[in-house]
Amino acid sequence: MHSPAAATRKARWIVLALGGALLVLAGLLLARSRAAPAFRGPARHVIFISLDTTRADHMGFYGAGWMRTPRLDALVAESIILDDYMTVATTTLASHTSLMTGKYPQAHGVPRNGFMVPADNVMLAETLRAAGFRTAGVLGSFALDSRFDFAQGFEHFDEQFDTLVGEGGADQNQRDAAAVTDAVIGYLGTRPASDNLFLFVHYFDPHWPYAAPAPYDQMYSPDNGGAGLPIEEHPALRLAPRDAQTRRQLAAYAGEVSYLDAQVGRLLDDLRRRGILDEALLVVTSDHGENLTENWGRPFDHGWSVYQIEQRAIGLIRLPGAARAGARVSQLVASIDMAPTVLRYLGLPPPQGADGVALDLARLELVRPVEFRFGEASKPWEQVETDPRWFNLRKPRCVRSGSFKYIRTGYLNREELYDLDRDPYEQRNLLPAPAEDVGAVADRLRAALDEFDRAAAPPATRFESSQREETLRRLKALGYLGGSESSP
Repeated sequence: MHSPAAATRKARWIVLALGGALLVLAGLLLARSRAAPAFRGPARHVIFISLDTTRADHMGFYGAGWMRTPRLDALVAESIILDDYMTVATTTLASHTSLMTGKYPQAHGVPRNGFMVPADNVMLAETLRAAGFRTAGVLGSFALDSRFDFAQGFEHFDEQFDTLVGEGGADQNQRDAAAVTDAVIGYLGTRPASDNLFLFVHYFDPHWPYAAPAPYDQMYSPDNGGAGLPIEEHPALRLAPRDAQTRRQLAAYAGEVSYLDAQVGRLLDDLRRRGILDEALLVVTSDHGENLTENWGRPFDHGWSVYQIEQRAIGLIRLPGAARAGARVSQLVASIDMAPTVLRYLGLPPPQGADGVALDLARLELVRPVEFRFGEASKPWEQVETDPRWFNLRKPRCVRSGSFKYIRTGYLNREELYDLDRDPYEQRNLLPAPAEDVGAVADRLRAALDEFDRAAAPPATRFESSQREETLRRLKALGYLGGSESSP
């Protein structure tokens, strides 16, 4: 006869055994639930590759025959090309928030880098996670750091920056393209192959200071005995001659773009090898361009203007199985259209409160016509004469309709009008002596921008101040602060 103590021990053993069996069963059920994708639709995966500060006119497939971008040029043969794609903001955080929400900055509430992404925005990662996707982001820059709440909706968010570029060599605030690609490949090796995946990859390399590794640092150099590629074909040099130092910087930027192209190619190879690429809806874009001395604003910088050198961006969409390969869209498409386009293709509801319009990827046109498109700059950082409705109302702002683009810079009391078909680098302002028909166009665009400005209703945000000094130091190291911007 067993003692009461022995009976108690036996009962406990039975409970533990049953508990262990239940855990094993739960694990098996979970594994079985993972065996089939949680989301069933035309694409099993969604991949966004963002090329920070990368000008469209430095891509071979956009006509830059002097540039070497072989991997992206090859991707074009499998993709839909957006020939006229614009970003609605010319700095990183505001632009990417528009990309992920489908909203203009004055609707999502992020005026510039260093501010918080308001929580009432519904980010693309949140929508896809709710639909059954695993969500992962890998960053190349502190500008999108999770402290600014850009990571809303991401389960995995890799922001392990390793390049020391801050004042005194103290700040770890970015990493180069090879490190970003390594991090993505490492993550892909750990995830269950059966999962749906939303992957956001952010590369940062063509950002000042331009310092690509060898051999890309000398690929376009005017100082290497003529062995470099034909930098003389650079748009800035076609517009006007430049001094030797400027030429070296133009060559250095081009080298960064070619290095970035190679690393994106390495990532695409891995995605293809794993079978992910052909089951994915892939979007490749840039958040904005860079002023390389062609127009007003600070040279080798961005955020100061809404000229095409900063606002025209890269737009590629690769469908599963490379459907519609090589098709081109001539209609103007904006960054706020990307999230609506992806969700429509997947059969999911459009982003909440989106300003953007979905591109029908079967008919290759927007689902409804859009008469006006708007854009804004975020610099100067220091307090210019502000409008209480929105931080950026007095900074450079623009409206596009057809080939015409109207720009107003409130704090300088300046306005401009360009015909982009005839003047793609905006060298001839039509307003000083406008023809009658041009004056009518200016009036229509001016009124549209006035109405857009009046509609500004941003949610509340704040500069991220819990680690204020570190935030300011890092943003300054990335070139995002200058002058008297120490009091955001």
